Amino acid sequence: MNVKWLIGIGIVIGVAGAGFSVYHMNMNMALLSIIGVFTLTNAMRGQAFRDRGLVREAKWMNRVSLSFAVLFTIVFVVTVVL
Repeated sequence: MNVKWLIGIGIVIGVAGAGFSVYHMNMNMALLSIIGVFTLTNAMRGQAFRDRGLVREAKWMNRVSLSFAVLFTIVFVVTVVL
């Protein structure tokens, strides 16, 4: 399957999870889902920039995506593990 499709499915699942978590007032999981969506959308934007030949912008988006991935890991550890 195409990588863009997989990232798109992950974004849809993250948005649905955030909406479900907000509805059930589980704000920690909603925050985790939103950070996951930010990670995936920035990764997708970085790939789109690279496909268009915008290398500097692609590196910037990949760094932003990586920072959200680190934040996702921290929130995951604090929320789920602890």
